[in-house]
Amino acid sequence: MALERLITLPIQQVGELLAEGLSAFRRASQYPEVPALEPRCGLVAHGLLDRSFTMMTSLASGVPLPQLVRRMVDEARSAHEFYAERGWLRTPLAYHRRPPRLREAEGARRSIWLRPGLAPTRYEHLRWESGFEPHAGEPGGERWQAHPTNGIAHAYVLRHETPRPWLVCVHGFAMGTPLVNFAGFPARFLHETLGLNLIFPTLPLHGPRGVAPMSGGEVLSPDYLRMVLLFAQAVWDVRRAISWVRAQGGAEIGLYGLSLGAYVSALVTALEDDLRCVIAGIPAVDFACLARDNEPWIMRRYDRDFALDWQLVREITHVVSPLAFSPKIPREARFIYAGVADRIARPDQARALWRHWERPAIHWFQGGHILGLRDGGIPPFIEGALRETELLPALRARRAAPKRRRSRA
Repeated sequence: MALERLITLPIQQVGELLAEGLSAFRRASQYPEVPALEPRCGLVAHGLLDRSFTMMTSLASGVPLPQLVRRMVDEARSAHEFYAERGWLRTPLAYHRRPPRLREAEGARRSIWLRPGLAPTRYEHLRWESGFEPHAGEPGGERWQAHPTNGIAHAYVLRHETPRPWLVCVHGFAMGTPLVNFAGFPARFLHETLGLNLIFPTLPLHGPRGVAPMSGGEVLSPDYLRMVLLFAQAVWDVRRAISWVRAQGGAEIGLYGLSLGAYVSALVTALEDDLRCVIAGIPAVDFACLARDNEPWIMRRYDRDFALDWQLVREITHVVSPLAFSPKIPREARFIYAGVADRIARPDQARALWRHWERPAIHWFQGGHILGLRDGGIPPFIEGALRETELLPALRARRAAPKRRRSRA
């Protein structure tokens, strides 16, 4: 019987995959305040690609051993008790510590070809000791610290010779390398067209910080306590990257996160002062819902040993939930864009952040998660956000010129 179930489950998953894709034709009535899906064939491809990505990552992660799942559940219960005793479930802000400022980092100049026929893009590759440590006695902390490569933080920098404002770009899952980061944001538009300096900090377990064949692949195992530590260290590392920018003389800094990076960026806005703006692209902010929506099919269908207590997951991740914190950035400097056909970070994720952020400017596009970044409305929305918050150097120069003329008169 077990063998039959293992054989038939992938077939059932393919059926679900097709159903998810075809659901793009249905109005998103389950998401109030989200625009309706337009009946376009292309949206089926968006839905299929999103669910295909989820299926492929599930296959890449393999079948977790029941004893590992049981250990994860036991550790989650211990963590819940640990956090509750220290009051962090009531006041999650106290869970996060201020990292020391990063004034210097080891740097090396590199080049990369983003498109055939174009000149190579030159960038700096920074490395430094992260310095993050789990709290003493925190469940899972020793295993987290024993990781062979995660303790070294990395970042990629594109900057101009003359002083410019900075944009901190926090990447999403499976990103974290220069080529993928520069293409996903996109770097040429932000750096060359808009004239910004850019820094791309690498999230824990991604890019050179991970050991899995796929960037970030280690987060696919059902170890949700590991995700608490990942988000805690990600916030720590991004804040240190921001302090490095300030040490370079960067006084005007914006924050831009994609998907998982939007989750991290939303947390950073609650902890970091003096950021000019924050842009959350295709954001994920409710980890319990995100994990449940993308849970590997084998864990949902195969055996009781894989059953998870989602309420427990929700409670332990509360200490790193963007919905548990108030941003320090004013409402008019918060911006969100999201896809109405997103089947990875579903529209209710962006809607939840939009509500929590007091309904700031939001751009809904007709697309999904993977292909959605190609939507033509996103670059103008980003440029508009940067102009509204006066982060673009050209806009600032034009506004300064009349003042100089009046002073001479």
